[in-house]
Amino acid sequence: MKAEKNITIFMVAGEVSGDMYGALLARALYRINPHLIIYGIGGEKMQEAGVRLILNSLSISVVGFTELFSKIGKIIATFKAVKKFIIQNKPSAVVLIDYPGFNLRLARIIKREKIPVIYYVSPQVWAWRKKRAGTLISRVDRLVVILPFEKDWYHKEGYHNVDYFGHPLVEILKNHKDKEEIKKGKSIVGILPGSRYSEIKRILPVMLKTAKLIRTGNKVHFVLPLAPGIKESSLSRYLKKSNVKIEIYKKGSLPVIKSADLILVASGTATLEASYFQTPMIVIYKISFFSYLLARILVRTPWIGLVNLIAGENIAPEFIQWKAKPRKIAKIAMDYLKDKKKVEEVKKKLLSVKEKIEGENTSIKVARVILDFCKER
Repeated sequence: MKAEKNITIFMVAGEVSGDMYGALLARALYRINPHLIIYGIGGEKMQEAGVRLILNSLSISVVGFTELFSKIGKIIATFKAVKKFIIQNKPSAVVLIDYPGFNLRLARIIKREKIPVIYYVSPQVWAWRKKRAGTLISRVDRLVVILPFEKDWYHKEGYHNVDYFGHPLVEILKNHKDKEEIKKGKSIVGILPGSRYSEIKRILPVMLKTAKLIRTGNKVHFVLPLAPGIKESSLSRYLKKSNVKIEIYKKGSLPVIKSADLILVASGTATLEASYFQTPMIVIYKISFFSYLLARILVRTPWIGLVNLIAGENIAPEFIQWKAKPRKIAKIAMDYLKDKKKVEEVKKKLLSVKEKIEGENTSIKVARVILDFCKER
């Protein structure tokens, strides 16, 4: 046990979801071994969990290729700082969480230093540039995936150093308790346009135009949960133009997702949250033209929504880029609000997705994998 007291781990999370999963993992690591030290780059959640951040990663979080170009200077500076810290301090292991553009390059350097690399939340190489799987596999010692079909996919590619213990998001959802219920009486439609300003400016106007059409002839209460880091004032100009009464909810997105009869949602983690609570959803997503063009060339999957990818079928209708027409979206939304039989069918399929992503003590199991590598050094 004395050797374990000197264990140091470096974690890299460059996105909001990665910060959340990194925080869960850090708490699990400290629970098993309170004496270890965890450094890293991440956000507030990781810091609250006891990670000693050398940099906050909020400034390097990007969506799409266009946004990448605008932040390239900060990303390069962060990369150099992380590289320098790892080489100088030689941690017992490095845990890379998602964020492939940054982390795959970093993995190559860490591998040269003969430091164990555990990649948690695998890059979605099965969706884009399948050849990149070989690059990933050659640069990591262990993969821990969070989507149920990924382990089999890697096995078919000949890589077996991969684990799946369930999706870490489920740990948060299982422990969620509503402190305050959203008032019923009318049908509730949740509006979730994403957690970044770049997403909001493209997606929210479409959702608001859709809401205006849904409102006609229907008793509907629209609720928009305020995402962390987003100022309410930044939404005001969109809401004023829409002329639709929308409640801004400031106590998190989960109560909205759980209470809603339907949500209009940007593609991402929120689709899995909706699956867990069996809330029907419509996926709406828009990025810059250049980013979309590149995505069309690179991405090889029939859907972008995680819920549809896991289900293997289109259970959450997707309206992407110029197909995101308010009139068409509103028509499907009104069908959901009126057709109870259809809703029950969708809920059964969402339950199936929930069962596929559930796991027991996911973060603890991931932590044990990491600590096993540390013991071997």
